[in-house]
Amino acid sequence: MLSMDDIKYIRRMHDVEGCSIREIMRRSGYHYETVKKYLDMEDFNKPHYPSKELPSLLDPLKPVIDEWLKDDLKAPRKQRHTAKRVYERLKDEYPDKLEVKLRTVQYYVSHKKKELYREKCKGYLPLNHPAGEAQIDFCHFSYYDNAGVMKEGRKLTVSFPQSNAAYCQIFHGENQECLLQGIKNIIEYMNAVPYRMVFDNLSAAVVHIGKGHVRTLAEGFKRFIVHYGIEAAFCNPASGWEKGNVENKVGYERRNMFVPVPTILDFKQFNTRLFECSEQDMYREHYSKKLLISKLFEADKKAMLPLNPVDFKVSRFESAIADKYGKVMFNGNRYSSSPKYAKEGLYLEASSDTVTVMDTRYTIITAHPRLYGNGGDSMDWLPYIALMARRPNALKYTSFYDQLPQIWQEYLAELPSDKKKDAMLVLEEMLRKHDIASATDALAVTLGQGVRDADSILASYHRLTNPKQPIKPLQLSDSIIQMPTFQPNNAKYDKLFGKEAAL
Repeated sequence: MLSMDDIKYIRRMHDVEGCSIREIMRRSGYHYETVKKYLDMEDFNKPHYPSKELPSLLDPLKPVIDEWLKDDLKAPRKQRHTAKRVYERLKDEYPDKLEVKLRTVQYYVSHKKKELYREKCKGYLPLNHPAGEAQIDFCHFSYYDNAGVMKEGRKLTVSFPQSNAAYCQIFHGENQECLLQGIKNIIEYMNAVPYRMVFDNLSAAVVHIGKGHVRTLAEGFKRFIVHYGIEAAFCNPASGWEKGNVENKVGYERRNMFVPVPTILDFKQFNTRLFECSEQDMYREHYSKKLLISKLFEADKKAMLPLNPVDFKVSRFESAIADKYGKVMFNGNRYSSSPKYAKEGLYLEASSDTVTVMDTRYTIITAHPRLYGNGGDSMDWLPYIALMARRPNALKYTSFYDQLPQIWQEYLAELPSDKKKDAMLVLEEMLRKHDIASATDALAVTLGQGVRDADSILASYHRLTNPKQPIKPLQLSDSIIQMPTFQPNNAKYDKLFGKEAAL
């Protein structure tokens, strides 16, 4: 597969410059089938495959090769290791450890160099604001949570300078997942894609700022813009006025949609309301064109690209090693998995609001709300209940015990160790199927009947959660069969016994 930079270059020649396939072949040097393949491609989600642990005889020497190739980054281009030179040095310096031929070394060196040497991407700064163009920016805002505590969030604004229309979405952070999810929410709401978007040099999109307009883009960001056919342009550093429309929109929305300071209990629900507010705001006159913004925005939408029908999953994959408690670290916060994965390798899939923990076969273990900041700890106790059942006396020293409803705390505190184990296993079974509220109702019903054993709690749970089947009345047929009558005849018995049988 070609690099994303090459794919982006091919598609730009076709979509922006209007080049034919033959012209693209001439410029790029690629075969007709290759060019056509990437022009027709619609799905640019990054494929993920379960890792295959295939040991190699070269494994003991890979750290040595890695160190040589990293040192080459500081050396002149003509004085860097070739694969053949690496092989010769290994033969001279590690003859007792080298058990492979030149071809194996060549394959590994080629693979490692692709990781170390990154190609640069080009960005372009537009000089005007035609219809169908958008500008992007983040800003801070304050809100109250459900406890009445004032917190700070991030607002993503996508504005359209030609019409002065805009949409915004809110998130807990300003990372790549929040940026791409916000843009995705807005383009899916519009069912159209701005052909060009102007960004500042935010770290969620730009890895390195080169000379002029040269930018090295983050891999996930590159995949996103190629997937939707977006031409990304970037301002000069510290030059916010180059996207002045969105700079003004950021403040306008904050003054009009976030005053007074709102109480936000659910970000997704609030984002739905923001779409409604943005639509209503378009029914006002443009500051200079003397037409309704909604009318001007129709021209913007006509100039936009159609939405790619293939969904793009906005998430980041990372590998992690669980600690002795089965917890993994991600962006300064800890997330639980399961005690059976202690000290094992796991995968994490992070979206803007969730972190999903998976094993090496991409089987989901558990999912957490994504934490922002540092030092947080998200704990899903369900995979740990079976372990706590084996150590019932340690239960009251866990935060899980403190989070239980009062009735469960009192019930478990009064049970002996052997009965407490049964109760914990029953609680685990109920939580796997329903929530703690259903388990609490089952416990309350059972205790109200004067019963305390775990089996009775489980029986009450099944009665409360299973749909009741009404008993249908017996339906009798209109015609009842008339049974024939029989007259008893004891003559045969009289003959058998030799006397008359008594009735």
